[in-house]
Amino acid sequence: MNVDQLKNLLKHYHLKPNFTYGQNFLIDDIVLQDIVDAADISEADAVLEIGPGIGNLTRALCERAGFVLSIEKDPKFFPILKSVKKDYPENFRFEIADALEFDFQAELSARGFINPNAGTNVVPRPDPRSGSAFRSAGYKVVANIPYYITGKILQMLMTAKVKPSSIVVLTQKEVARNLAAKAGDLGILAISVQLYGEPKLVQVVQSKSFYPAPKVDSAIVKIDLYDKAKYELADEKRFFKIVKACFAGKRKQIHNTLVNNLHLDKNFVADILRQLKIKPEARPQELTIEQWIDLAGKIQ
Repeated sequence: MNVDQLKNLLKHYHLKPNFTYGQNFLIDDIVLQDIVDAADISEADAVLEIGPGIGNLTRALCERAGFVLSIEKDPKFFPILKSVKKDYPENFRFEIADALEFDFQAELSARGFINPNAGTNVVPRPDPRSGSAFRSAGYKVVANIPYYITGKILQMLMTAKVKPSSIVVLTQKEVARNLAAKAGDLGILAISVQLYGEPKLVQVVQSKSFYPAPKVDSAIVKIDLYDKAKYELADEKRFFKIVKACFAGKRKQIHNTLVNNLHLDKNFVADILRQLKIKPEARPQELTIEQWIDLAGKIQ
């Protein structure tokens, strides 16, 4: 799809980009296929798509997946998604809803792709096209979402009762780099994602691939979630309270943020940092996830 084709499509449906929702439409067909390839979609997969918009990525997903559930917040896209439904009546459903509030797991469960009562994402399901049996990989997520809501969407997915096996997200390049950051540059977003999975920056997508073209480039990120928890948290709520308190003084030294922001005794802080071999002058972004977990375990 080129710019003229997109403009004609928008004109046909009396639509304009909604800047409140951060709408920049991807028009590069090669990038669309790169996203689907990165998600590694097959007929065995159910796909949760967040932010289908004009439906061009949706169609590419429907061509490969056993089932696609798309959630779109902007009701103006209803007619476009309805036309997609006509072309893919058997394996596509869409909802006009807020992805942060819609119970997508109930829909995926009803169709047999996930078992909400089991501690696994894998449930048996017959192949609707060949009739042969296979074990479904649960569900995968593909999302083209504005950067300002990326953190909330990922947090929702990472803490879902049944987590996806993987997430492929197209977001602002700087956000993508933050997600895949290593110790030394770790932020709250990276920590909250890397507790549950391994993010990888797949490729940069130039701003000219969108209409209207944003001011910055974007990037495709794939997050493969761990089959089993890699890290054990005694108290997840307490863990993030400590992390957020320390990052409230990101440029400050860790011993100062613990004392000032969590109101801990100075000698107590010095003692636990010594036990954990964390330098008192270290900045919050310099700690590894393992160090954050150890630190949270010492603070009751």
